[in-house]
Amino acid sequence: MKKQNRRWVLAIPAVAVVAMIGGVIYQAATKNATDRQSGKIKVVASLDSYGEIAKAILGNQGSVTSVMDDPDMDPHEFEPTTSDAKLYQQANVIISNGGGFDNWSLNFAKQNKDAKAVSLAKLYHYTDGGHDHETDHDHDDDAIGNEHFWYKTDAAERLSKQLVKTYAQLEPSKKAYFQANADKYMASLTDLQAMQKQVKADLKGKDVMATEPVFDNTLIDLGATVLNQSFSKAVDEHQDPTPADIRAWNSAIDDGKVAVVIYNPQSTGKLAKQAMQYAKDHDVPVVQATETRPKGDTYAEWQYKQLKALDEALK
Repeated sequence: MKKQNRRWVLAIPAVAVVAMIGGVIYQAATKNATDRQSGKIKVVASLDSYGEIAKAILGNQGSVTSVMDDPDMDPHEFEPTTSDAKLYQQANVIISNGGGFDNWSLNFAKQNKDAKAVSLAKLYHYTDGGHDHETDHDHDDDAIGNEHFWYKTDAAERLSKQLVKTYAQLEPSKKAYFQANADKYMASLTDLQAMQKQVKADLKGKDVMATEPVFDNTLIDLGATVLNQSFSKAVDEHQDPTPADIRAWNSAIDDGKVAVVIYNPQSTGKLAKQAMQYAKDHDVPVVQATETRPKGDTYAEWQYKQLKALDEALK
């Protein structure tokens, strides 16, 4: 069970979600109808990186609100408010991460029967333990088991394509406009894509470890072998790695198998910090990868800076 799942159960049960939304349904539905008659599309995204992409493609055809947009917050600790519920009920398009990361967003989306729901988990046919959480279809070609979808190297492209389709369903006459905006946004990712290719070349044949699997989708997409994933999975689920995991971590470093260690500075676990320090003490480069986008950076800038740091560490 992912961290968000546990906190959702403890903080806001499903019945509370329904009750929260129930208080705003009528007012929001009326406002929705007015906005759609005026041609405006209202989009709400659970994560600011998705909101950035949504806004770039939507252009002047509506508005986009990102719910989790504080770079200093722990997204797993997020608790939606009544105001957040109202945003979701007023939305024409809802973008969620899915995969257990933002169940509150998925639950809000289910309550808005008129909205177009976009889930990154569905776009990636997310599986965990062999079960596809949001669709019954079999897509073994690209199914993954890590819910940090914004770290997939093609996340922006995949979401952009889906949003062009989704927006065009609401405003068919603007499809060419949405596509042009998507093409322009993708063109802005040229430097990031070039850096991805560079890192992929430098990662060839290299083994890495991570204190938390936040960055694993990028690492795997670029061809790295991620060792001792049971250690990072335990940290991700707010559990202590086992003594065997810790021994395996230290042994891999002692044996010179690890080219670089990825560390999430937002992690508060003592054992994760100790593992990171063990790598530093044995001259293994440590590269930071955060779960949330730093203030002032675009999605592409954030990803580029982390990849550049990784590439420099591999030299």
